[in-house]
Amino acid sequence: MAADVTAGKHVPLEHRLVYVQVVEGLIQHGLQGRISPRLKTRLSQVGLDVDRPLLPAYSVLMWQQCLRVIAEETWPGMSLEESFRRLAAAHVEGYGRTLIGRAVYGVMRLLGPRRLVQRMPQTLRGTDNYTEVELVEKGPTTYEMRMNSVLDCPGYSESLFEHMIRVGGGESPQVTTLSVEDGHTTYLLTWTER
Repeated sequence: MAADVTAGKHVPLEHRLVYVQVVEGLIQHGLQGRISPRLKTRLSQVGLDVDRPLLPAYSVLMWQQCLRVIAEETWPGMSLEESFRRLAAAHVEGYGRTLIGRAVYGVMRLLGPRRLVQRMPQTLRGTDNYTEVELVEKGPTTYEMRMNSVLDCPGYSESLFEHMIRVGGGESPQVTTLSVEDGHTTYLLTWTER
């Protein structure tokens, strides 16, 4: 059974924006107490001044640079993939502390993992101006999810989605990348029931 839940819009990469609650979730909550002077300087060099009020939205291209800088500076000495995985965990935790995140996570916990995944297209669409998602149910605890983006942060998206499924009560979530092609990434999402 296929559920096409695309947003029906195409936004060129240079016009793609990430909304403030995503940035706030990581910078002000997920990294609380871990922003060193060096990290602050490096973020400023790519366009994010953490000492100023956050803007309503940020360029996706700039945000990806910020993610890489944060991963390198916050978890030095680890592989880039492990750093991105830890970054995603901190991001999910931090987003849950934002005003919007608390409301979203409250709903996610009530939904359970299956309905959480079914609503993931709407949840993700609320974080930026471009996300399009197509879900294909492969079984009660297995979905393929195709997104109209490619993120150059190995392990980040997989860990992010695993932690989201965990918020919804899914046990042992596993997210793997099936393919990356033509500006799209397809993931396999699985978990076990409690």
